[in-house]
Amino acid sequence: MKSQTLPKPSPQLLPVGFYDLLFEEAQKNHQNINAALDVFMQAGYGLIKTPLVEFEENFSNQESQNSFRATDVISGKSLVFRNDITLQISRLLSTQLKAKTLPLKLCYVGDVLCAKSEELYADRQQTQVGVEIIGCDFEKSNFEIIGILLSALQKIEAKNLLIEFSLPDFLEIFLDEIKSEKKTELREAVMKKDISAIKELAGSDGEIISKIALLNDDLESLIKEISVRFKSEKISQELAKAQKIAEFLKENFAGVKIGFDLFGDDKTSYHHEISFDVFCGDFSYAVARGGRYKINDLSAVGASIYMNRLRKTYQN
Repeated sequence: MKSQTLPKPSPQLLPVGFYDLLFEEAQKNHQNINAALDVFMQAGYGLIKTPLVEFEENFSNQESQNSFRATDVISGKSLVFRNDITLQISRLLSTQLKAKTLPLKLCYVGDVLCAKSEELYADRQQTQVGVEIIGCDFEKSNFEIIGILLSALQKIEAKNLLIEFSLPDFLEIFLDEIKSEKKTELREAVMKKDISAIKELAGSDGEIISKIALLNDDLESLIKEISVRFKSEKISQELAKAQKIAEFLKENFAGVKIGFDLFGDDKTSYHHEISFDVFCGDFSYAVARGGRYKINDLSAVGASIYMNRLRKTYQN
């Protein structure tokens, strides 16, 4: 039987930031998603699946920013295509999960759509695989989420992992303790990592604040330098949190590199107490991100793996 060839395709382009996955790449992506979910579910996290589209009224104006919108032909109401799955968990906590005993341990998977992307690759369709502990403010839950996230990434053979930690509350505590007269300007300079502005605004404290604002891999030396200069109990408590994180990782994930950006930046504004990004190899974007946050007045901690970014690390 004579083999046939497919007709030459006509040039049909997809919108910027959308993509096809074919054959081996699609299979690998599917396997990675299932492997990560297996880690979460075997640890007792219940899987949820939420819809791609919701009524706009379910989100605040801020939450629905950077979203695709449409109009429902049945109800006539405005619709929003989700750009983050965590926001939908808020609705579930007020409805179907309202009577559940806390803390709740959840995991999820799904695509999200962003109207715009600031990234070099401009992916506007992204797949999130995430894990959450809701209704628990114990420090050990932070370590549980970090541990299960790194275990999932190791299972899907993410190579050369680097986890960067921030303490999102530390900057406000620090600025209050040093009684800066230019608190607003200094906060902005720190968030932007503007070292020249920091040194100009902070005077004699400029050098040490600049060091804290940058990424550090020698936490012990940095803490000693801070402790010599500042005797505040609140600052010491924040530094003790960082030390505990470092000790946990060294004991349980010795092969994972650790970096500390103690003040954080604009990405950490959603979180409090702890925030972290996980990088893979030389890829410049975080393949996973997480931290502690508030949801429906409940304390929660969670993390998401961005499968589209992870996929690019295998291609590099």
